[in-house]
Amino acid sequence: MLEILSEPPRDPRDPSLFSSNTLFGEPGIYPQGPPMAPAPKQAPTEAHAREALERVVEEQLRGHGSVPGAAGALVDRLEDRDLVGRVPSPGLRAAVVLLGTTLAGSVLDAFAAGRQGPARLTVEPMPESGRIMGPHPTGDRATRALNDRYAGEHPALVTPSLAHDLLWSGRGTCQGEEVVLHALLAMVHIQLIARSPWLAHLGTELSRRQNSLAVTLLDSRRPGSASISVVAPDGPGTIPGGAPGMQTPDFWSIPFVAGPPEVIDAPSALEGVLDEVTDGQLAPARPRRYDTDLAEALSVHLGRSWLSAREQLRASLALGLLDVDDVARRLRRSVEDAVRTLELDDVVECWTPTHP
Repeated sequence: MLEILSEPPRDPRDPSLFSSNTLFGEPGIYPQGPPMAPAPKQAPTEAHAREALERVVEEQLRGHGSVPGAAGALVDRLEDRDLVGRVPSPGLRAAVVLLGTTLAGSVLDAFAAGRQGPARLTVEPMPESGRIMGPHPTGDRATRALNDRYAGEHPALVTPSLAHDLLWSGRGTCQGEEVVLHALLAMVHIQLIARSPWLAHLGTELSRRQNSLAVTLLDSRRPGSASISVVAPDGPGTIPGGAPGMQTPDFWSIPFVAGPPEVIDAPSALEGVLDEVTDGQLAPARPRRYDTDLAEALSVHLGRSWLSAREQLRASLALGLLDVDDVARRLRRSVEDAVRTLELDDVVECWTPTHP
């Protein structure tokens, strides 16, 4: 499996899964794709949010050694009185709860306990902004907001941006901070689509934006390596066949912010996430800082507990970076046998013409 994952990045099977047109001044990575449009702004009701959450939580926890009742206990947090008061929107609250199935589970716990992030999360109009999550439009520092452009998107598509926003300093001027947080955002989305591959195929603007960060991170690798590397200056390219002006050798090279480098202290809640993604190999640092050293440390110590080789394969197949025929040939098996052995039926189903 590692052999096929170590092959050079190739043009994706379907560019329409990724960003295309310029959005708020930011070009798409595959301009040959169709124009993007967000889901209709109809926010989910409590019942719809719970239904959406139940399906994804079950898929995320299935086969990962979760204790009996874990899925139900996590879904029930949607109705936690304190969480309802702090996150009144059911869809946004479902997105928060879903952090508990990802590498950012410690961020959910810290937010719920009031140790990290803002006091409240709301949904607000941001007509001139391409942000997904960000400062409240009124300037209220105690509240962060989801852009109502994405109010009708599936909660699981908002979850990656919450991982970013709840660990953000709020200053937005540090390349190191933005690289690390966007990488964690992409990791969360990769985890979600590895276990719920249909999320990569919803076709909405937010699905395509999150897919775009995911493909860029998955393709950020040293030559001949199957392992994701945030820093890989000799990398073969993050978006093969995409817009030349958006091409970078690695994730670190993406210019998330302009201006001279700046170092920002990271919140303590980041430590639990770093332990999760590095299998506890990262040496403690007090204070922990968002900087080049942290990005390089993530490259050196990024582990496999957060994303197994099989899950990386599933995410790559879901995004069309690999094809199941390639996997079957590499394993010297029939397609049917490869799909059955590796349990890829749900990934293959995403590519059927009748799939929604």
